[in-house]
Amino acid sequence: MKRHIYEETTQWNDSNGANHVYVFNEKPSGRSVTALAYVPVGSTKVHKFRTPLKLDLKGRTFKELA
Repeated sequence: MKRHIYEETTQWNDSNGANHVYVFNEKPSGRSVTALAYVPVGSTKVHKFRTPLKLDLKGRTFKELA
């Protein structure tokens, strides 16, 4: 199964937003996507989710890295 690696490029209106790198099982499209893992901003360590996390894509943007 091919994994899709995307960096979030969302412009947040407050200082609480952070753009991480996510590993998805499919390309982000439509209303939601399932994330398998992520790399927090400023880190190089991959954090795998115990249970895949469903992300709401409303208002969020991503660019493909690999």
